Amino acid sequence: MKTITASQALELEIVETPLNCEFKQIDINGQYAATVGKSRAIPTWENLLSPFVDLSNGMQVDFAPEIKLFHSSHGTEGTVYNISMPYKTIELGGRETKCRIQRQGSFNSSKGDTFGMAMYVQICSNGMMGWKNDAANSAQTRFSTNWQTISNTRIAAMLQNFDGMTDHYIALAEILKEKTISANQLETFLTKKFKGDHSITTRKRDQLSELFVMGKGNSGENAWDLFNAFTEFENHHKTFRTTKGVSAAESREKNVLTLDTDSIAKELLAIV
Repeated sequence: MKTITASQALELEIVETPLNCEFKQIDINGQYAATVGKSRAIPTWENLLSPFVDLSNGMQVDFAPEIKLFHSSHGTEGTVYNISMPYKTIELGGRETKCRIQRQGSFNSSKGDTFGMAMYVQICSNGMMGWKNDAANSAQTRFSTNWQTISNTRIAAMLQNFDGMTDHYIALAEILKEKTISANQLETFLTKKFKGDHSITTRKRDQLSELFVMGKGNSGENAWDLFNAFTEFENHHKTFRTTKGVSAAESREKNVLTLDTDSIAKELLAIV
């Protein structure tokens, strides 16, 4: 895993080599990235960065996106990518939260090319991803390599939805704060979610119970505290190991970038 600038991204050499009538190989700077269908369109970095140029111009800020390159199980660094830029700072459940516009994708089939909102709670440095918008229900949008010619209207609508996305998560945090969680409800929920007496599941239940009360900014009172217990666990306490050349730190970072705010909230709001 590494972080690069837009200029460095534009210097990456992406080469497509036909293997047979069905498949082709993708290499990045001479290193194997993926084997994909021959008809699969492979994006260029100019294409991937273009929306951020438009956003920077529209917001009148410097064009300086942060680009993170990740390995896949078998592919080199850069097979999976994440591009982001600062958007705004909001109050999420009374906690200062920095938002970033994100684009995630891959040169293989492991991750579709998607825009979303990354939110980083400052008091606990917890990160999570958001995709939804109250007005449109879902602001998730996929882009192809010729998005400039077929998706201008959709892209414009997507960019306008970012304010709606922040409004959605501000409201969701307040709903979570209003739902009280008793000690018995917490125990029942965690026992059902993490079944069994294995040491790993027992430790996970114990850690989440402790973070519900003792996590940064938490008081052990409501679903918002439990939500933040989950995000703090995923960001800082969950165990990752180095596998297939992918470091534990890289796996943790990728996990945070797939942490779905709405899915966690939906599960907690269903607690009875």
